[in-house]
Amino acid sequence: MLKALRENFKHLQWILWAVIVVFVIFVFADWGMGSQRGGAGDAALAAKAGDIRITTAEFQREYAFAEDRYRQAYGKNFSPELARAMNLPEQVLNSLIDRRLFREEAERLHLKVTDDELTQHVLGIKDPQSGNALFVKDGAFVGDAAYRRILAANHLVPQGFEEQQREQILLEKLNRFFTESVVVSDDEVKSEFEKRNVKAKVAWVLLPVVSGAQAPVSDMEAEAFFKTNPTPYMQPEKRKAKYLLVETAKIRPSIQVSDADVAADYSSSAESYRKGEEVHARHILYKAEATNDASQKAKAEAAVRRLKGGADFAALAKAESDDPGSKANGGDLGSFPRGRMVKEFEEAAFSAKEKEIVGPVKSSFGYHVIQVLEKTGERVQPLFEVSAGIRARLQEDRAKDEAKRLAAGLAEKVAKMGKLSDDDLRKLAGSGVTFNETELLSRTDAPQGIGFNPQFSEKLFSLKEGEAAATPISTARGEAIVKLVEIKKPGLPAFAEVKARVVANIQRKRQDEATLASLRQAMTADATLEGIATKLNLKIETPDAFGKGGPIPGLGAPKAVLDAVFAAKPGELKGPIAVAERGAVVVRVDSVTPFETAAFEKEKDTLKESLRGQKSNRLLQALVQKKRSDLKIELNRELLSRMGGSKA
Repeated sequence: MLKALRENFKHLQWILWAVIVVFVIFVFADWGMGSQRGGAGDAALAAKAGDIRITTAEFQREYAFAEDRYRQAYGKNFSPELARAMNLPEQVLNSLIDRRLFREEAERLHLKVTDDELTQHVLGIKDPQSGNALFVKDGAFVGDAAYRRILAANHLVPQGFEEQQREQILLEKLNRFFTESVVVSDDEVKSEFEKRNVKAKVAWVLLPVVSGAQAPVSDMEAEAFFKTNPTPYMQPEKRKAKYLLVETAKIRPSIQVSDADVAADYSSSAESYRKGEEVHARHILYKAEATNDASQKAKAEAAVRRLKGGADFAALAKAESDDPGSKANGGDLGSFPRGRMVKEFEEAAFSAKEKEIVGPVKSSFGYHVIQVLEKTGERVQPLFEVSAGIRARLQEDRAKDEAKRLAAGLAEKVAKMGKLSDDDLRKLAGSGVTFNETELLSRTDAPQGIGFNPQFSEKLFSLKEGEAAATPISTARGEAIVKLVEIKKPGLPAFAEVKARVVANIQRKRQDEATLASLRQAMTADATLEGIATKLNLKIETPDAFGKGGPIPGLGAPKAVLDAVFAAKPGELKGPIAVAERGAVVVRVDSVTPFETAAFEKEKDTLKESLRGQKSNRLLQALVQKKRSDLKIELNRELLSRMGGSKA
């Protein structure tokens, strides 16, 4: 089979990460779906899902790749704390399960990868820096020794590497199979073209919600409104808990981390502190669109001349830059590595000399005038630069471990006590351990002091009333031992429970009606937007052009407003239209980009393929969700915890 990689090692490591990642097109909003059930009993396994087995070694290898990809993408901003916040170990493990499910579907459809297809795939992998084939030199396949040596340097062997590439090709075939099976109508393509290309230019005035004294809402009126409109007041099942919390923050001060501990940790992972080439730059942005491209370019060119003539860069940026994120800082963007900025900006910045004025550089944002303040080559950060972060991380990790140890002991005590009262639970509080109580919570509510926590919610809704959980639940603040103390069944609550909400809704409805009435009164038959603005002392807003899907700058994407705008003729006034929580708006349509048939015909095929891809992805997402729902999925929570993930 394939025997070699090219002998040039430059850029290879991060390229390998890219080619090893298998079919990352399928990214789901809920990585934890189906993962809350139990823990894998086999310590050698990271997960079980039906007949699927993910080994610990396979998971650890994939997790290492994921960490490296994030580290290369985010540089020093990627840390163990961020990985834990992202719950990265569980994301990686669930992605491995999803890939196996996709592979099963591909095999069910009798999709296969031949040796010739694998060979052509790997030979075709190119170095994005040079554009040259990685595995071909002087038109011929390169030698076996270099192939094995480089794979070994990246903790890979030829068989495993080739299996991963074979799986990637198989899943790409699966994607093509679904893409080719979906149908996209001409109307869908036209609608998508309009969303992207047909834009409106408008002016609008917004009358804020009319406030002021109102007649009181009587109980009779409120109860009648409640009976007529019950749906908004329906409540799901709710539950209340009392719980002990072993708080990491209360334990942390007692944790000692020596200089030797910090040095040992640094020595074991010094390569993780390697930083690529960086530049420290500042810029002035002249935002450009088709309508003002020439004038904005001229402004940028004039700025370059002034700066080269000695003008103060920071002062000019504060006066003229259209970048709100850096304008106040004199255009200063701080230091950044490759891959952080848009391509045109990055190439100009990394090619410039220190203190040199560069530009104008055109990007999708407009015209940039750039000055590189400092350039830093690739280096490994020395211990003194990172010791504070290492110490804090080790202290936090050890505090969390100690919290888990204490919580496990408390959970064991609770289990031995059998049925325990609230007072029994309260008496277990002490140093580092607090006694807490939630309000009534639905499945999607966030307990005060803990925040939204799926494991907490799942455990709460799995307990019987009066029962305490047998194992602690990991939260952002520490480890919780939960007892369910009350269940409130779903249904329509008594009027008295929601009376305040009902009264507030009636008052809001009155305000909305009064706001619309005020605008209607100002909209006489011959009214102009300027006249309405003057009469009601309102400001006319003239936002940038926007598409059919919105948003309208400064107003959001209220569907009623967008529909009215794109149904109107230029010069026509539309309104008043209610905008939730804001008031009511009157819009004047100044122009609407005409539908360009020639441009549509040119882009039609590309748009159709894009829409087919989107539909295909939705089908594949539905497929994997269905497969997951049919399986008992068990994750090795102990392993995830050791890797920095959730143990709950």
